[in-house]
Amino acid sequence: MMERRVYMRLRPPPGYLVAALAAALLGFYLASATRTIEPCAYADVAEAAAVRMAEATRILKAELLEEGIAIETGLDPNKTGLIGPEWTPLTTTLGDLEAKRSTLNPNFAALLVRYFHDAGLKEGDMIAIGASGSFPGLLVATLCAAREMGLNTMTIASFGASTYGATRPEFSIAKMLRVLSAASVVPDSLIAVSPGGDGDYGENPMFEDSRAIVDRLAKESGARFIRFDPPDLEASIRERLGLYEDRAGGREIACFVNIGGASANSGTSSYTLDFPQGLVLDPPRIPLSATRGLVYEFAARGVPVINLLNVRRLAEENGLPFDPIPLPAPGEGGVYSDAAYEPAAIALALAAPIGVLVFGVARRRKRDRTA
Repeated sequence: MMERRVYMRLRPPPGYLVAALAAALLGFYLASATRTIEPCAYADVAEAAAVRMAEATRILKAELLEEGIAIETGLDPNKTGLIGPEWTPLTTTLGDLEAKRSTLNPNFAALLVRYFHDAGLKEGDMIAIGASGSFPGLLVATLCAAREMGLNTMTIASFGASTYGATRPEFSIAKMLRVLSAASVVPDSLIAVSPGGDGDYGENPMFEDSRAIVDRLAKESGARFIRFDPPDLEASIRERLGLYEDRAGGREIACFVNIGGASANSGTSSYTLDFPQGLVLDPPRIPLSATRGLVYEFAARGVPVINLLNVRRLAEENGLPFDPIPLPAPGEGGVYSDAAYEPAAIALALAAPIGVLVFGVARRRKRDRTA
């Protein structure tokens, strides 16, 4: 009974609750009216990264055409050359064509600069990259952003790709990296390759020679080949961690970037789909499974993780168009700006409803004392 009396004394009259709601709505409106859009502090670096990515995709297209490889014009209306055929020996799963085309927007490199900046990275920091062949555009964007920010990169790439990714055996994800490093657009960061696909085994039942093709591509890459036969995803994850640590040479790994859905990177536990998109500084519950994937392995160590998989969400949340035709020029998109509000308006928006509630409680207590 006593508790109920205390509760009633602290509860404002219904009319004041309505007034507080009205004050909150008015404060929100006033604060919104002061909203301005200003270039972010690192806009110049972000645009330089986008320019670098545009150059990188131009170089890759030129190489592809020089080798006589046809562009899938029906699938690739922007004629980038980086949309691969639907089914090849490197195809592992179904993919979203519109998402693949979206990631070739050079301003995705600017988004990576934003993520690196928000993660607190600085020149000289070491970042680990785990990429499938599904989104070559996102891997190029990541490397271009890192180059402009002076970050050191170490990449482990899987040959397996979802449909329309880096599915051409003659122009694999590893070859793309070789072409770009030879042109000095990005540094040579490839430390290892793996088959990719289910369990990181690289087998496509539609093509009997899929594993033999992956073996050949791995040899041509000149990088360490992570392969276990029979497949052992837990061992594959452990080997990746060891390779990153060895290449870091005792330096702290400041960030892990996951691109695509390779099993070793994303994991195969029931928690895999719970991992958020974009920059993750406050991860969800971390599973104990040995196959939880590198996103959880690094998150468990307190390392910022950038998870790049749901392209539609990444684009919508960062002011980038989804499936644009033609591709935007470097410097276009909301990723280069931040919203700013008048501090006094924000303070008023917060204080007004609280003030109304406090006043209402005080009136109730005064009334109760005089009753």
